[in-house]
Amino acid sequence: MGKLHELLAVETHLQVEAQRVMQATQSLFTDGQARLEGLHRTYTPTDEHGDILPGEHTELATTVEAELAQVRASFGKWLDASFQKETTNTGTAANVEIDGNTLLEDVPAPALLNLEAKLAALRKVYEAIPVTDPSIRWTLNTDVGGYVSPEQSRFVTQKVQEPLVLYPATPEHPAQTQLVVRDVRVGTWHITTYSGKVSATVKREWLARIDNLLEAVKRARQRANDIEHVTDVAAETLFAYIHS
Repeated sequence: MGKLHELLAVETHLQVEAQRVMQATQSLFTDGQARLEGLHRTYTPTDEHGDILPGEHTELATTVEAELAQVRASFGKWLDASFQKETTNTGTAANVEIDGNTLLEDVPAPALLNLEAKLAALRKVYEAIPVTDPSIRWTLNTDVGGYVSPEQSRFVTQKVQEPLVLYPATPEHPAQTQLVVRDVRVGTWHITTYSGKVSATVKREWLARIDNLLEAVKRARQRANDIEHVTDVAAETLFAYIHS
């Protein structure tokens, strides 16, 4: 008897090989029937003085039975592997544990496999989480429901034209002036920024925990599959019925 994880390791290969053989055989049966046909013919003239024509002989390249034998061999291995896996899996289960703490108890191996795939998909969502600007000192504010930045001030200016005296007035000449433009502060914006993002540290922690879960589920699945798999076979019985 072998371990179930050894059976799982070869099942995909058996499936690929069986599907390849089945596809090739089906193609032969539909488009390559010439390979299933042979010919042997000779020529005898009616008149002993008639022309002698060369005979013709074409061997059979293969037979339906020979092709089905290949299908039976490859498909049978795949069918039996899948059959053994499914019948063995009825008794496979393990706990999901992290640091000695049990998170999930007696999870069947198929459920662990599905859980692993779903956690991997979930991780992609967490990888896309946006993070807060690390240059800002954020404070969690429950009233706001998120993070709040320190208040920042932004001055508002306005361009104002003012006369600039170039030469003061004299009894003989009036004052000479020139209009200049100055930026005059007219107000101040007081800005507080809110953020519903999370810090990069929190994001890393979440991803690390998902990775811990993934690793724990993988270990549980390995433990669940570390049993003797059943050795029942079904292929020969089915083929015997088909060809009976």
